[in-house]
Amino acid sequence: MRMVSPRKSALHYGWIILGAGTFGSFMTLPGQTAGVSVFFDPITADLGISRTSASIAYAAGTLAGILPAPVIGRWIDRRGPRLTATIIAGALAVACALMATVQTAMMLLIGFALLRGAAIGGLSLVSQQVVNLWFVRRRGIAAAAASLGLAAGSMVFPKLIDGLISLYGWRGAYLALAGLVALTILPIAAALFRDRPEKFGLSTDAGLLPAAEHPREEPSFTREQALRTGVFWLLCAAGFLTNAIGTALLLNHFSIMRTAGIPHSDALLLLSLLAGVQAVATLSTGFLVDRYEPRHLVPLAMFMLALASALPSFGSGAAVSVLYALSLGGAYGSQQAINAAGYAQYFGRDHLGAIRGASFVFGIAGAAFGPLPFAASIDWTGSYAAVLISSCALCIVCGAGAFAVKRPTSSAQFRIDEHSIIP
Repeated sequence: MRMVSPRKSALHYGWIILGAGTFGSFMTLPGQTAGVSVFFDPITADLGISRTSASIAYAAGTLAGILPAPVIGRWIDRRGPRLTATIIAGALAVACALMATVQTAMMLLIGFALLRGAAIGGLSLVSQQVVNLWFVRRRGIAAAAASLGLAAGSMVFPKLIDGLISLYGWRGAYLALAGLVALTILPIAAALFRDRPEKFGLSTDAGLLPAAEHPREEPSFTREQALRTGVFWLLCAAGFLTNAIGTALLLNHFSIMRTAGIPHSDALLLLSLLAGVQAVATLSTGFLVDRYEPRHLVPLAMFMLALASALPSFGSGAAVSVLYALSLGGAYGSQQAINAAGYAQYFGRDHLGAIRGASFVFGIAGAAFGPLPFAASIDWTGSYAAVLISSCALCIVCGAGAFAVKRPTSSAQFRIDEHSIIP
């Protein structure tokens, strides 16, 4: 694919960035839990390992894969998103190919580390980052629109992967995904991803006129300053819980649906319903983020996640399963929009890569640890009830905690405080 010049593009390049970032989010699905969950049963059956062993490999691999995220974030700040995204897309293709060669639990751990690191700690991070660099006043709706790629991927990839596994087995399916990544997002990242618009003499927000209310001046927090604010930790806590509980529910989706009496084909349809609701919730919350502070929207996401956690422990059948999918999709979508734009709204773009890299470590740690108590619960007790009720309680606590967190002090005030001498 030939490289496009931002200055010579007939369309304002911000729209191209939005499309490229959306597609980048879409192509993270081979390493997202919604994609991996379809492989989970075939892999455990073929390798002859327990669900707990596979969950431990997934958790350890996720942790190992996310550790480079702060380094990747700083790299984006220094070298720009184009080079970073190109390298990461190549790494994701290689990771999919390596997953096809897995023979043991240790190889599975290594494969998960490469797959999760490239998709979540890499491609997801840079795809969100590039959109945040090009949109400021309309960041909420733009970031939410880009995040629709993830929701669309959650609709498309589970069925695509299930079909590939039926035709070629799970190893052949991973090889097919490696080819798909290499032929799509790799050239798009190299040709279309670009650094902030000011470097090309262009305006932010795709050249649209600024909103009438003229928001306050964009902040500029360093990573160290951001780590000293309560809102950073609120966003991290909400991200941790969403990833922990959401990943566990999705990774064990077919197992949970079996306990509710839902057949495999209907469980696949519920994933599509979940993804559709996620898309609507992402876009709706993105619209709200441009009008309200992200911290005020956290309780909404946590309430829906609490409901999704409680439903499978108190009921079964089609009606409860549909409501469960609606709640989990709503929680994922709203939290996704809050995360996508919240950090940039509070802390600005100057050090956003480093800040988001740090937040990704906490968020993806949830994805690593979340499945473990769920796997242990079903292996030891034969039920998910206790862990689901505990998850519900944690969500309620986090949502209530949002009311105690204040908007962070301006970055200018932080700099004054850091250089003040107290007699």
